[in-house]
Amino acid sequence: MAASSTRDGLGMRADAWTASGTFRADLRDSQGSELAYADGVAVRRSCEVRARWPAVVGVGLTEVDRLEIRGRTFRVQSIQNLDQADRVAVISCEEVV
Repeated sequence: MAASSTRDGLGMRADAWTASGTFRADLRDSQGSELAYADGVAVRRSCEVRARWPAVVGVGLTEVDRLEIRGRTFRVQSIQNLDQADRVAVISCEEVV
C-alpha cells in the first residue's frame, strides 16, 4: 500500500493508504515482543519478507509504504538488495498488534 502524497494543515503526511501493486513474497517471522501501549499491552512482531528485486522495484515500494500479506499489515523498515545482484529483495518489517 502506497502512502498518501497529500499533506495536512501542519505539513504532515495524511494517514491514508492506497493499493499500489502486488508481487509474490515469502514471509518469515523472526521475533516478537510485548510493550506497554496506552492502558494495555501491544505485541510487536518483526518479520522478514523476501521477494524478487525486479518485482519490488516495479511496484515502487519504499520505506514509507506498508505491506499487506494474508490480511496482516506491516510497516516497512528497510529494503535490501541482497548481494547487490538485483535478484532478491530482503524487506525488514514489523507488525504492531
